[in-house]
Amino acid sequence: MEKSTLSPELRKAVIPLEGVHCASCVARVEAAIAAVAGVGRVSVHLPSKTAFVSYDPALTGARELRGAIDSAGYKALAFSDSASAAGAEGVSFEELEREQRYYLSRLLWSAAAAFVILLDMFLDLSPYTLFLAAAFSWTFCGWHFHAGLLRSLRARAADMNTLVSLSTTVAWSYSAALLFAPAVFGPGAHAHPQWHEVAVLVFFINLGRWLEARSRTGAGRAVSSLLQMAPKFARVVRGGEEKTVPAAAVVPGDLVLLRPGEQVPADGSVLRGSSAVDESLLTGESIPAEKGPGDRLYAGTMNTSGSLEFAAEGVGEDMVLMKIAASVRESQAAKGSVQKLVDSISAWFVPAVFLAALVSAGLWLHFTGFGRAAMVFAAVLAVACPCAMGLAVPMAVAVGFARAARAGVLINNSDILERVSRVDTVILDKTGTLTEGRLSVAQVRPRGVGGEEFAALLLAAEAGSEHPFAAALRSHSPWKGVRPPAHSVFQAVAGKGVECSVGGEKVVAGSFKWLEELGVEVPAADRDAVADSAVSVLGLARGGEYLGFAALADTLRPGAAALAEELRAMGIEPVIASGDRDQAVAAAAAPLRIKSIYSGIFPEEKKAIVARYKALGHKVAMVGDGFNDAAALSEADIGIAMRSGTDIAIQAGDMTLMKNDLAGVVDAIKISKAIKRVINQNLGWAFGYNMLLIPLAAGALYPFTGLLLTPWMAGAAMALSSVSVVMNSLRLRSMKI
Repeated sequence: MEKSTLSPELRKAVIPLEGVHCASCVARVEAAIAAVAGVGRVSVHLPSKTAFVSYDPALTGARELRGAIDSAGYKALAFSDSASAAGAEGVSFEELEREQRYYLSRLLWSAAAAFVILLDMFLDLSPYTLFLAAAFSWTFCGWHFHAGLLRSLRARAADMNTLVSLSTTVAWSYSAALLFAPAVFGPGAHAHPQWHEVAVLVFFINLGRWLEARSRTGAGRAVSSLLQMAPKFARVVRGGEEKTVPAAAVVPGDLVLLRPGEQVPADGSVLRGSSAVDESLLTGESIPAEKGPGDRLYAGTMNTSGSLEFAAEGVGEDMVLMKIAASVRESQAAKGSVQKLVDSISAWFVPAVFLAALVSAGLWLHFTGFGRAAMVFAAVLAVACPCAMGLAVPMAVAVGFARAARAGVLINNSDILERVSRVDTVILDKTGTLTEGRLSVAQVRPRGVGGEEFAALLLAAEAGSEHPFAAALRSHSPWKGVRPPAHSVFQAVAGKGVECSVGGEKVVAGSFKWLEELGVEVPAADRDAVADSAVSVLGLARGGEYLGFAALADTLRPGAAALAEELRAMGIEPVIASGDRDQAVAAAAAPLRIKSIYSGIFPEEKKAIVARYKALGHKVAMVGDGFNDAAALSEADIGIAMRSGTDIAIQAGDMTLMKNDLAGVVDAIKISKAIKRVINQNLGWAFGYNMLLIPLAAGALYPFTGLLLTPWMAGAAMALSSVSVVMNSLRLRSMKI
């Protein structure tokens, strides 16, 4: 079916899988699911063994998708349509732990079998004892490899299990034939049983599988930390009674009570009370955030001090916590161009290795004998398993994205990893991005009255106003203890100011122009003091007498100057693009020493500025927070949205900064570069390792050095390759920003 005929309302399913071990397995499952009518997109995440599927529910469903997975020789452990897939996440994590336990048991049994066979060096054991020990190792300890081979035969495709199973089978069968039918090889044949080769090979490959599974479980635990921190219970008021209910039972509109030390069970807005809330789970910020009436609370965060009452709004899958977890999981599973290239190489790598093993064995058979040929065949297959290549990209992405989330950087698009290292220009919105996005009192200059009396009269004049100016005055810290005098007859004059009566005298607060219209004389010194600035001015008069002014401004965020300096130190040019007036943008740019500024521009012009820089050959990152930034965020090579921004801006961005801290811009770039660097290291190691060891296992150096890898050495080398890639990726968990 053509993808264009699918319903635009596609569902997303999360399916934990059993039996997926390498890139070839991933390709096989993806092909099987993609062939189902109604599937729009499918991506299998190798580290967590999870399939992410977008499908049209009118055309297909769980039964068809499970059937496709079964037909490919794998098993769907669960099926979840949940946006965050908390249930499927748990099943996937349990599967990783079960797999770790399984490989540990096989590792211990194979160690015991290898120990028995190696005792032959000292005790001269019976060949039949060696046969039984090797048979136990080959069948029981290596059964999962043979099961994988049977699965690949049914699917008419090869994977790493094919290589391991054939390698151990050839070595064991050759040894068994030597024991029971030596005449087959003829007199004088260069032949000896390879019992220890079989046992030690199985041991080392199981060791590699166990170490890999153990590391994946650790990575899975890091990725799952958000869901593991999901709230379990809530105290709500229903019917006038306080009740404790499961967090999943909270519904929008519930009145929720929160005591010190309790976890916030749902997203909502504070109605009463004040407290400090630890939001480090979502933002990475260690300092608790002060909360009061009107402030937002987020599920999973921890109330530390006071008591709060809040109205539940976002519950279940609509909680920010769940949306972040879903976004992290989906972005991890998405395949960038590098991953697609690796997948395509892995698809033909196994057949190519099998052909190389046959050619090598044929040459050794011709020049030496069956014994050496069998050993070389087994060694080439054992050393070339493409596990490391399959894990190189997804393992780094999984661990790196989880590390970024803990630092308050939510990466929504894995493709940016291939673009971020080339960024040379960062275009910054001003209001809400470089600045706080709200007015605050920048300057106070009373005349003829004391500072406290000036504040009291100004607060009285603005007491009945909902204008942003009034909100800024009321939140001004030095004035929070000031009580305005009794007043009456409040009136707002649109575009000019407000007036009221205090003690029978008219008090007005507004622009200098309006005060002059009312006959109030404004001193020239005060007018000159704000003439060329970007501030907004509230002049104050009582009974026609001028009493001074307060200047209000949208202040720069604390980290704005440090951001500009660090960007320049990284060789990245900061640029400001804003719809604000010229003076305001220039005032914001001056302390940041940003020379390239664009002011008074509309949203489509902001997008055009991004396009212009790109056309000049620059790699552009755009940082914004508002509706008017969405088009520019989409146009940029990398779009970075602030958490305080609108939903459309966040959806348009490739990254979201959960801290609302400008330092997150640099953190996001550094983390992305680190992930990309680890991916390159992993790929370089995986490809270089195979390119070096396959010829070595085939005996290319034997004529010159006498060096020839045995199968158990090859198995140990293969295990080392996979574990090295996993361990290198796990370095990102403790990466310092």
